[in-house]
Formats: sequence, C-alpha cells, structure tokens
Amino acid sequence: MRIGRVVAAAVVLAGVVGIEAVGVAGVPALGSVLDPSTGVLALATRAGMPTSASFQMAVPGTARIGFTSTGFIGVSATSDASLWYAMGYAEGRTRLFEMDLLRREAGGTLAALLGHTYLASDEFQLRLGVRAAAEANLAALPPADRAILDEFTAGVNAARSWEIAHHALSTPYLLLGTTPAPWQPVDSMLVQEFLAEELDYTQQPVDLTRAVARLGLARVKALFPTLAADPQSPFDTGPYPASGITPLDPPVPVSHQLTSALGSIERAWSGVPAWARHQAGDSNNWAIAATHTTTGAPILAGDPHLPQTLPSIWLWLSANAPGYHFAGVAAPGLPIVLIGRTPTTAWSLTDAETQATYFYRMTTSPSHPGAYRFDGTWRPYTYRHYTIAIHGGQPVTITVPVTVDGPVISLRGTPVAVDWLGDQVSLDFPALLKAIKAQTLGEFEQALRGWKAPAQNFAFADAQGQIGIIAAGEYLQFRRAIPWLVMNGNGTEQPIGAIPFDAVPESNNPARGFVFSANQRPVGPGYPYYLGTSADFYANGFRADEIAHVLSTTPHLGVRAVEHLQTSVTDYLATQLVPWIVHHAHAAPGTSAAAALHLLASWNDQMGASSQAASVWWTWLGYDIRDLFGPLWRSARLDQPTGSILVINQLNDPLLEDLQAIDTGTMTPTAIATPGDPHPSPSAIATAALAQTATWLTSHLGSVGHWQWRRIHRREFPSLTGVASLAYGPRGSSGDAWTVNAADGGLLSEQGPSWRMIVAFGRASLGILPGGESENPLSAWYENLIPLWWNGRYLSFTTASLTHPIATWTLVGLR
Repeated sequence: MRIGRVVAAAVVLAGVVGIEAVGVAGVPALGSVLDPSTGVLALATRAGMPTSASFQMAVPGTARIGFTSTGFIGVSATSDASLWYAMGYAEGRTRLFEMDLLRREAGGTLAALLGHTYLASDEFQLRLGVRAAAEANLAALPPADRAILDEFTAGVNAARSWEIAHHALSTPYLLLGTTPAPWQPVDSMLVQEFLAEELDYTQQPVDLTRAVARLGLARVKALFPTLAADPQSPFDTGPYPASGITPLDPPVPVSHQLTSALGSIERAWSGVPAWARHQAGDSNNWAIAATHTTTGAPILAGDPHLPQTLPSIWLWLSANAPGYHFAGVAAPGLPIVLIGRTPTTAWSLTDAETQATYFYRMTTSPSHPGAYRFDGTWRPYTYRHYTIAIHGGQPVTITVPVTVDGPVISLRGTPVAVDWLGDQVSLDFPALLKAIKAQTLGEFEQALRGWKAPAQNFAFADAQGQIGIIAAGEYLQFRRAIPWLVMNGNGTEQPIGAIPFDAVPESNNPARGFVFSANQRPVGPGYPYYLGTSADFYANGFRADEIAHVLSTTPHLGVRAVEHLQTSVTDYLATQLVPWIVHHAHAAPGTSAAAALHLLASWNDQMGASSQAASVWWTWLGYDIRDLFGPLWRSARLDQPTGSILVINQLNDPLLEDLQAIDTGTMTPTAIATPGDPHPSPSAIATAALAQTATWLTSHLGSVGHWQWRRIHRREFPSLTGVASLAYGPRGSSGDAWTVNAADGGLLSEQGPSWRMIVAFGRASLGILPGGESENPLSAWYENLIPLWWNGRYLSFTTASLTHPIATWTLVGLR
C-alpha cells in the first residue's frame, strides 16, 4: 500500500506514466526509483521501526535517543553539548527533507531542488531580504548560543552522512535523484525566519490602499476599522498606561503608477507556496488558575493552528541534560521546543496578529537615476545581487534596490519598499533558551524581552500556581502616518519608536481566574498605542468569545472539560446570528428554503460532520456576505485578488464582523449603500440568501436528508512535496474556520490545530499531532497519529527520560 503511494508519487514527478529508463525535465528515471538495492523496495525495508544501535559523536559525553511505540522521541544526555548534538542527530534522521525544504523556501533556493515552478517564490524571498535577515540574526547571537547551534549542526550533518551512506535518505530525495547539502548554522536561522514570515508577513496595506483608490478613505475606515464592529473579548482589559501619540494624518494619494506597483506586489507574493504564506490566524491558548480547576493546580492548554502538512511542522520530543529538562514540539531545524513544558512550567503560543509589515511609496526622478528622495535629499539605493539556480534550467540573476525603509519589492510602476519586522535582528532563539530555564512567571516574561518578531501571545502557567499571558514582540508607533496604508517614503512618515516592553498587552493572575488568547485584539478601546487594525490582521474574535464564555461560565474545569473545549465545534457566530436569521428571513411553506429555515431554528450551533443545519448555515453565510458587499464592490469596480483582504467570502474577518453588526442593527446599512441601492435591507438580503442556499444544496446534494456537513466540508493534510498520493484525505469533517477546533480554508481545509497540548500540573501532560514523527511515507510513523487526533484523543507525555523505549540510539562522544 505505502510502496504503491511512493511509486505513484514518482510517476507524478516524472510527469509521464510508463517511462522507466529515461528521466524527464530534470526528474530521475523511474528505473532508479525501482532499483531493488537502492530504490523504493530497499527503502521500504529500512522504513520499519528503528533498532538499537551505537554511533560515534563529535562532542564529549554520551547521549541516548529513545523511541516509544508511537514514535515519540526522548533525548537524554550527560552534557548540554551532547544534548544539542543529539537533538540535531534526531531531527536529521527523522526530518531532513523537511528541514531542507524550510531552509530553501526561506532562503530562496527552492528552484534549485524543485525546478522552474518555484522561481517566483525564490525571487520574492530574496527581494524581501529573508536570507540577509537570517545572516544578521546568526551574527547577533551571543557566543554561548552560537555554540549551541554549532553543536546542533554537527549532529544534523552526522545524521545526513549516515543517511547517505546507508541509502536511507527520505523518499523525496529518492524521487528527485538528489542529496541534501550539509546543514549550516545559518540554516537554523532561516527556519526561524520561515516561521516568522508564515505568521507575520501580510500585504493588507497593499490591499487597503487599492481599496481607498476605489471606495475612498472614509468608507474603507468604516468597513475595515481599527476596532472591530462586533463585540470583542480582549485578554488585557486595562487599566492602560498613558501615551503621547498624536492623531494620524491623511494617506498618500493613490496614483495609477502606485496602483500598478501594488498589483505587481500581490502577483509576486502569490508565487510563494501556500504552506509558507500567512492565510489564516487561528490558534488558541489558555491557562486556568488552581482556584478554578478540579485538580487543585493550574491547567494550561494550547493548540497552534498552522498548515496541516505531512510531515507535520512539529517534531514531538523530550530532552534531558544537566542544564535542561523540557518536552513539547520543536520546529525541525531548531534545537529547542517552541511550545511545551519543563518540570515546573508550561507555555503555549498564539500569533498576536498585530501589524508587522509596512509599505512605503518612494519618490524618484529621471534627473536622479538610481536614487530616491528621503529627508530632503536624494539618496542612492544600495543593492543586493543574487543568482538563483534552477534544477534542469539556466540560472537567473536578480538585483534588489534597498532603501532606508527596506528593499524595493514592487516590480513595475512606482517603487514601493517594504519594512517587514522579520527582517530585523530578533533574538528569538536566545529568548527561548532563557524561557525554558525560567522558574517563575516574572522570569519567563523577562526572558522574552529580546523577542521582537513574530509578535506572539505567550500563555504561561507554573507549578506554584501562577498564570499569565503577554503579547511579546515589537510594535512600531507613528506620529504622522496611517500605517495600515502605503505610506510616503520621503522621511515624513517614519516610525518614531516602539511600545515599551512594560506596556505591551499582558494579564497576570487575573481575578477571573484565567487568561486566554485566540488571535483576537488583545486590548480594549482605551489602549493608547497602535497595534494594527481589524484587517491587519486580527481574527474575527468568535473563537475567543467561545473560549471566554466557557471559561467564565464553568466554575471549575478538569482535564476532560479542557479536552472538550479544545475539540469544540460550536460556532459562536451562529449562536449570535441564527436567531436573527430565523426571525428576519422568510420562506414560502413547503419549499426547500422553508426546510432550511426549520433546520436552523432547531439547530444546536454545532458544526458536526453529520449536521444538515451546519451546511445551511455556512452556505447561507456565503451568499449573505456576497450579497451584502458585492454590489458596493461592483459599483466601485474594486477587484478581489486571490488571497487578499478584499475577497468577499466567509473567511474575510473584518467583513464578517461588519455583517454581524449590520444584520443585528449595531452598524447602519448605509455603510454598504450604492447609487443603485441607497437603502439596502438586511432582511431582504437574508431572505434572498436563504433561497439561494436551498437551491445550491439541493442541486449539489439532493434532498434535505442528504445535506450533511461532511458531504461538502473536508479536511486534507497535503504532502510538502505537493504530490496527492502522499497526502491524507480529503475526508469529510466537522468544524469551520472559527470553531475552537478550527478547520481553516472554507470547504477544503488544510490548516487547523497542528498540535494539541494540555498540561495539568501534578499529572502527565497530554498531546497529539495530526500526522506522525517520520517524514518517510513508507514508515509506520508517517501518519499513525491522525486517527487519535481526528477523534479528539491524546497521548500522555512527561519531561522525564524514557524508561522503556522500544529502541535506543546511543551516541558515544569524544573522550
């Protein structure tokens, strides 16, 4: 079964079925894939469970890498140096191809491995300056932290050498007929940059500037406000420190040349692989005080929502050495867990969703070639030069102009520079090293002072009973600019500083007994600093509302209750809006629309896989939002670039918040008025949407009895190779984009909880991945954890060394 999938993948990569002896377009001949000594059949025999063995290690000490029957990895070492080496060795033996892919995506070298298709992605990454940022971050590391990366790198390369010598490289290398280059310390910084970009880089200012050109500033501010139109549940409710920030000035005029430039930026970003772009902002974490749990100790829960790929973005492990004891999930390519626990502390992250990308329109003149106007003078560009290798093709050379605001990222029209906070030095790795050694909430927060990008909400709990959450990161402040639009690059709209660390959103040991985040705006309207807008790029707040509701209305929660909340498919927006629909939408008796309305009237607001009402709700919502805002977009001739904040659908958070406010009467319908319809009626639009819903469901699914949600809504866990035969699914599923158990992406979800963790102090911790620990499709550990994840079940884990591994690799160091 598994061998057949891999052979099918080889055929796909070759592009021509039946060719066995001749390679195609740089892909190796299928004959080499089927070679009995080094091909798939040989690899299959090596993809079984690991066996105990001993290896030499290039650092002093002894380390052991143990495996449980489910693939969980436990690393223990007699010295800290041998721990980091062993971490590199474990990651290199289990996830080398994934590590290679991540460093290539961030560093702009995907085309060298996968061909011309990825040239656009490489060009974008190099123009953005990701490689330059990784090199700067490596240079800024303190010597002790750099030494850790060096030890980790040595371990990765020892694993690489073993894999090559034993013809055991992961299947994609076999299919591509290549071997990975040695790992370098800068590659770990590229993985750090990959995570920062996937979480923090957006182009909303580009989209909103285009919207201003068509709708006008006032209308855009009304539809995409700083403070969302619907009620929110911030985790930091104040009081807030005073601020001296002045009101914002009018934006840069939008010329045809600027519009052309912004279009080129959008098209360039579309070349980046979907699994590397920020497309949804869904993660959850919360911590409950001991006084509000049934266990008598704090409980912390977290589930980061990221692309659900095979292999997973996470590697699940524990680590023990004289100076370190931790367990959780690490991003392959980094020697430390990002989310996890120590014997006395636990933490989990969600994306803060604050603005981290700023765009500047540069002023140029034919009289001053190679220069731009800044601060009253003409300044020459500096330049970065890159040569992009292409597998099976000729190399391409690009030159990137760089300004004081950042690299020029537009390819035509007015030069537009980008200032992405991920391009600056952010000591995230040193911060995490300090955080996992913290013993108290205060020490944990102090460790995060060096963390700048991506801004993250760190929820924390410890065995002593403290809980807290802090939005660690850098937040730029402006005096004379509207930062959520493209700004003037002449020096008048530069940032004037950042929010002091002691004033960033946080909540420690609150009286209500819990802290939480779900990518919502973290503060109320009285917060005096700029963080971003509803479009740049907070989540809609419905997950946060549901989590806050459950935590605030349940006097004491145990582990089972936390599991239930973490896997909840209650749609909070439905709880608020369905009663309005039932009251205001109308349908003739005996029609399919009447049947649809009846389903909603008797629904429990659960997006269950077998629910018929869930199908009605989601489909109705799509028609209603398009019918509400579509006429205005068409009247203004405002286009909807794929993946932009201007696309009208259920996944547009600001417009969804506007829809709730308009339908429930807290926002006037004049916000969506057009010359052809100056007084739009939400009730009439809702009624028309109901009729369209019934028609669509009937035509696609048949009679009402066949309208189950799983028939139109599916989850898929795609392979990082992009080959369908190596993916899991699609499979009919529960949930939607803002249930706590999120299924992002509309009717086909490829993003959601990439890791679930529950830490109840005094007990074994719980966790689960939607995948497995191995990247090898032939391994029993490639997707073995999916059934548990799918059914809301967990496996226990601790920070202690494994006591009964099924196999152990022993690394013996220098004497």
